[in-house]
Amino acid sequence: MERFTRSSNGIHIRREDDPRFRTFVIEIIDLLNDSIGKNQYSPLINQIFNEGISNFSQSPSYKSVEDIVSVLDSVITRLKRNPELCNPKKEDTLIETKSIKYPDKITLKWLYAHVPYRFWSYLLGLLLAAFILGTTFANTQLYKSFIALITPNENITSKKPKNAK
Repeated sequence: MERFTRSSNGIHIRREDDPRFRTFVIEIIDLLNDSIGKNQYSPLINQIFNEGISNFSQSPSYKSVEDIVSVLDSVITRLKRNPELCNPKKEDTLIETKSIKYPDKITLKWLYAHVPYRFWSYLLGLLLAAFILGTTFANTQLYKSFIALITPNENITSKKPKNAK
């Protein structure tokens, strides 16, 4: 408690300790991500920290420090129970390489079977967006004036006046 100051807004960390605490929070989040991979604790610590500094002085509150320590206690307890978590599986972070036998001809059927569904949905969305953008652009004055410039006007070609013989 001696490292905190009490004010009408609450109990907050002293100004000289604020940068060091912020560094600790970043290092803790990085350490958790590096040692146990994707986890629920890192976003929680980040959220607690952000809520703790959302005050008038923008300095971490005593409550946020307590809450971060509680989360870290939970992490330590979990790691004591299950030390295997400190060795995240590499396939979680790396893309698996599969040996795919390519046929003589790559057909749509083969592509459909071997390309992820997410790709097809992105492709369909891209095509739909291009179609909508194209039809919308075709109705603009810019497009119409451009077309008028590049298409020859057939009404001007060699029309004889009515009085001419």
